Amino acid sequence: MEIIETPMLARAKVLVHQSRPTAFDSETGLWLYEQVGEDEEAWNLITNTGRVQLHTQVYGTAGLLGNGFNYIGLTNDGAAPAPTDSVLPFELTNVGAPGLGRVQGLVTLPTGSGTVTTIVNTFTYTGLTSQAVQKTALFTAVSSGVMNHEIAFTQRTLFTNDTLTLTFSISTS
Repeated sequence: MEIIETPMLARAKVLVHQSRPTAFDSETGLWLYEQVGEDEEAWNLITNTGRVQLHTQVYGTAGLLGNGFNYIGLTNDGAAPAPTDSVLPFELTNVGAPGLGRVQGLVTLPTGSGTVTTIVNTFTYTGLTSQAVQKTALFTAVSSGVMNHEIAFTQRTLFTNDTLTLTFSISTS
């Protein structure tokens, strides 16, 4: 029997949601937030190194990693994602863009006959000047690691205490 892999279509998407603090509620001690712009769905590109690591993790006996693709990185790099990419150029860090550095997302795996894994994180920008963001990817580690599911989206400009929620939905169907 021969198993032939069909070309992978975009099977991961990210939902991008931005909010901005608009008023402080002195009774609760909490900021009230309003949505900025519209939510956006953007689809991925699977990188070559990411595709190899996916196959290694699922079918391999060596080269297995102790962690999956669940670290979320951000950049303002405007170049289109390419299969040969292995890093996010100019990836944002907590030093240069406080609150926007790479972080491990909250993972929800499918159960039973489910086919979708979600990886979610809400970033809160705490810098003093504005910061633009327009691309994301998943990694296997908090620094370096293998990159996969690179996704460009409409550039968002964040101001102090703005939040950016990214919800990756990865389908195996």
